Amino acid sequence: MFSYIFMKMLESRPERYDTGINFLSGGHAAKIRKQIVREYVKSGMSLIDIGCGTGLLIDDAAKAGANVKGIDISEGMLKVARKRIEKNGLQDKISIYNAGVVEIGNLFSENSFDLIVSTLVFSELYAEERALALFQIKKLLKPNGKIVIADEIQPDTFFKRTAHFFVRLPLTVLTYIIAQTGTKPLTNISEQVTKSGFLLIKEERSFFDSFVLLTANNSEKINSDKTYLPVAKRSDNDYSILKSIYDYVGRWFPNPVEPGLRIIGNPDRRSPVILTSNFHLTVRRVEKSLKEENLFLLVAPTNGINVWCATEGGDMNTHSVITAIKTSRINERVDHDKIILPQFSASGIDLTLLQRETGRKGLFGPAYAKSIPEYLKDHYSVFKNNKADFSLPFRLEMLLSMNFIIWFVLAIILLFTVPKLILPVSIYFWLTALVLYAAYPAIPGKSGWLKAGVLSIIEVFFLALYSSFMLKMSPFLYWKTMLGITTVNLWLGFDLRGIVAGHPSEAEWLMKKMRMKSFGHIFSAEKQNEGIIHQDINRCNNCRICLMVCPKGVFEMEENKEIRIKHQSECFVCNACVTQCPEDALLLK
Repeated sequence: MFSYIFMKMLESRPERYDTGINFLSGGHAAKIRKQIVREYVKSGMSLIDIGCGTGLLIDDAAKAGANVKGIDISEGMLKVARKRIEKNGLQDKISIYNAGVVEIGNLFSENSFDLIVSTLVFSELYAEERALALFQIKKLLKPNGKIVIADEIQPDTFFKRTAHFFVRLPLTVLTYIIAQTGTKPLTNISEQVTKSGFLLIKEERSFFDSFVLLTANNSEKINSDKTYLPVAKRSDNDYSILKSIYDYVGRWFPNPVEPGLRIIGNPDRRSPVILTSNFHLTVRRVEKSLKEENLFLLVAPTNGINVWCATEGGDMNTHSVITAIKTSRINERVDHDKIILPQFSASGIDLTLLQRETGRKGLFGPAYAKSIPEYLKDHYSVFKNNKADFSLPFRLEMLLSMNFIIWFVLAIILLFTVPKLILPVSIYFWLTALVLYAAYPAIPGKSGWLKAGVLSIIEVFFLALYSSFMLKMSPFLYWKTMLGITTVNLWLGFDLRGIVAGHPSEAEWLMKKMRMKSFGHIFSAEKQNEGIIHQDINRCNNCRICLMVCPKGVFEMEENKEIRIKHQSECFVCNACVTQCPEDALLLK
């Protein structure tokens, strides 16, 4: 039995994706790919693979004589695909595009393809994405062209669903722990396909009916014009006390809400459109801050991760914003062309591409939701509300959310090994964490590890003094306790500088040195930029976009109204200013 849940973990290692999927599927993934090519690909036909990944299927299809296009939202996967295409000399037969599923309508002309294939993609999409993707696929297919979907589905019978659940569960849990993500098996995919105007030809199931290979025809006799607008949610749709508690104690892990459009108040066709991530805490805070406003709130698919982490990890990008705009059909609901984006998303958004694909002009709002009402009244207020907050309340929130899971795991281990230590270790753990997080600015040292090390030295020193002068025994009498203190402190200091001070992540620096790429959404060594931001003053037109998007206040306006780098030491190289500078006056060296 095989669960495609593991593909989410493998996607963070594109070069190992194919080997991993083939191993975990017992060769089933390769078998399905070859079956698709053998049964449906003909020489001279035009084909597109939606979610082409590392390019194995498009490579086989091109070798079979087809003219092939491939799209994938992951640039990392496409890098591997490009190397494969070049190695096999298939550049003239294959074209690949970095784009989301809902963008295919803008990339290609109607009636362009004889065959459209999608493997292990539809289960990653939410309902509105699937509906829009099928709508666009129908337009892109030639009359009587075929669509082939291969994906994980939910079995029909109780026995098979039960068997599938128990086999899938350990894989799901392990993947969630390692990659902080997962997938959901499709339900009613056949009905969705036929409802979208396709004529179902064949549906093959395998692995306790948990995997489907579905083939449908683009019948000219069936018409399915997309005339309805998706239903917008209200704020109460996502209210959950349990989710809210989990927001605070489990920020290591995603906590998603359904992406899509929400209505706040009573908006009309002139009302603002604001976008955020689909992290539960973020959505709740935005809705709470805007409860007195009348506007549209777009929740982008970011795998349940907050804006800043999702942007730095690549989950919130131009394609996810485009997806939110297209699936909500917000352009049909309002008369203006503006969309207000989170300031912390600036390093991941290409405003030019966004406007070209959606017609919407992106504006970066304030750093936090609480400042949005003021921004709606006065857009210039963004310049005083654009800094990241690393104050004591924020540090205390991070203290709980970043350490509760660790403490809980530690307590469970002690419960089954040395139960009498649970209380003293817990007291020490939280007191030490409180000191490190609350007193972070006052503790000597720049590195989080160094600060934790200083605290360990002080504590070990006093323990040694107590042993020597009070007990008249060896200063290392409590060496096990000293070792435990040091271990706890160094763990609490792990990436402390990045968590509570907004400096480059020490964890990601270490991962990069060890040639590790990422650990889920929490650490991404690939996004760990190195170097210093430089300014070409001859190109700078003093547009102030760098002032707007810099979360650390690196830039200042001088008396002559020229913008200059003034606080280089505060820069943590998020690259937002470089990404958004319209004159290319800023660069990372």
